[in-house]
This record gives sequence, C-alpha cells and structure tokens, in this order.
Amino acid sequence: MDQAVYSVLDIVRRCNGVGDLDQLVAAEGLYRFVVDGVLVGAASSSDVQQLRKVSDSQANPPFAVDDEQRQLTFAGWCDDREKRSAAVAAVLGQLRAAGAWASLAKWRSELYMVYGGGGGGGAGGDGVAFALERAASYNFGVRTFGVHINGTTRLESGETRMWVARRSLQKQTWPGYLDQIVAGGIGNGAGVRASVAKECGEEGGIPPELAARAICAGTIQYFTRSELGLQPETQFVFDLELPRDFVPFPNDGEVDSFHLWTIDEVMDNIRRNRFKPNCAACVVDFMIRHGHLTPENEPDYLEILDNLHVKLPFPAPRFAASRDA
Repeated sequence: MDQAVYSVLDIVRRCNGVGDLDQLVAAEGLYRFVVDGVLVGAASSSDVQQLRKVSDSQANPPFAVDDEQRQLTFAGWCDDREKRSAAVAAVLGQLRAAGAWASLAKWRSELYMVYGGGGGGGAGGDGVAFALERAASYNFGVRTFGVHINGTTRLESGETRMWVARRSLQKQTWPGYLDQIVAGGIGNGAGVRASVAKECGEEGGIPPELAARAICAGTIQYFTRSELGLQPETQFVFDLELPRDFVPFPNDGEVDSFHLWTIDEVMDNIRRNRFKPNCAACVVDFMIRHGHLTPENEPDYLEILDNLHVKLPFPAPRFAASRDA
C-alpha cells in the first residue's frame, strides 16, 4: 500500500476503470462473448486462443470462435444450461491442469450464474445461460453479483461508527486491505438475502436474527479490471445497524480483525487507498446516502455518483431475490 492521499473521485475510479466497452474491444482486440445472440462478456485474444486450443482438442468442441467478427460463442450442440455448464467445467478443468490462466490458481469451487442465453428464459425460467467457476469469471468478462453490508453502531451520544474488517493476509485477493464488516459474491445460485445471511454468519459471526435486520439500500455498479481480466459487477448494498454490545468476530479465516471507527477515520483510510477498491466504492455510497459526502463538501460529487452507478452492457437476473427461502 502506498502512502499517498487521494481524492474520493480517484478512489472510485480505481474501481470503475474500464469505460466504454466498444472502445476497449477495438483498442485491445477483445472477443465479444455471445450466447444465443446475447452479449454476456468479453475475453482477451490470448485467453480465447488458449480456450479454443483446449476446446478443439475434444471430439465434440463446445466453443466456436469467429476471428473475423472477433466473437466467442458456444457450438450449436451446447444449446442449454446443463450442456454449457458441463462443457465449460470440462474445459476449465483441462486449462487448470495445464497451468493456464493465472485466475485458475485461485480456484474457488464456487459457481457463478451467467445470465442472458436461451432468449432470457434459461432452464427453469431464471435467465441462467450457464454456470461458471468463479475464478474464471474474469477471463470471460461476465457480469458478476455480490452483497456488501455496511455494519454500524450508534453510540449513546448518537454518533454513528462503522465496523471495518481487515482482510486476512492469507486471502487469495487483496490480502490485508480493508473491507466492509462482511461482503461476498453471490454464488451457487443463491439469492440476495440468503447471501447476506451467509456472509454475515461466515465472516462476522453475526447471527441470523441480527442479519435479518439488514436494510437493502440499493446497488452500486462498476466495470473494473485486474491482471486476471475484466469484471463488470453489481453489488447489492445493505445497511445493518448493530447493537452497541455486539462485537463481530472472524469466523471463517477470511478476516484478520474488526475495528469500530469514526466516520472521519473511515474516510481517512478511504483517501489513503487502504480499502479493497469495490469496498471503498460501497463505503463512499454509504457516505453519500447518509449525508456525510455532499455537494457542499465534495467538489466531485456528481462525477463520483456517475462512477458508482454505471450502466453495464450485460444481462442481469430479472428477479434476483426469487431464490431466497
């Protein structure tokens, strides 16, 4: 971590750094990933060539690549969710065994749902085109979804303080950086509220009766990238006010420690780039919604908002919470 101090706009731009997809495709020669005529992602030329090599080695190749149109899609026989999911799993297994794609070294054994194929209906009418190992989502550039919970405590004086988690130094991504009290991707077909309960229990030791108090506060959206690939993402944001006598505790090894900080302390660490980028964006969204960042004290207010609520060019589930029990 560097020692510089950044503007809030600098920080949110670190999260939302891709800009226009068409320009990126043209500038870097990306391949559009299309399923049933629907754009669902974008992949680098090198990743596509490695994918094609493994696909073509199979008796019945699951992928088709059009170099002239710079388009990746499924072969005609991969025409439903189950066939596509199985084909992708097989190809990724071979790529992983061969040591290809740095992302696959961070294998999660967690499936992300990719939406958009099958005319938007998909198997069971849920809009899922296929399921994809989470670690490979960057390589296909598909839209991913998560939940971030802002945990706060109101002191007797009325002052609001925020719980901040420091990520474990053993985390596969962003070790040692700061995070929300709990956060995580929506995987394995779970719903939004179920994912909130899961992350609360696993990462912060927050029991179900407290997790149920989390209030949905909307979403943030951004299009980011890393050395692993592209990540267009939607985060469902929740606010959870916790009792003054409740102290979260690391429950699954993903968190090193928790800290209860003043709003000024949180913002100071935001500006010093000590938060994981998408966590910083979620905290900035909280600060705006609760009146801590305003047009009067933040000169880049409107541009910050633009970078927190980007329109993404890829499909989303129509009823994201319909799978919650």
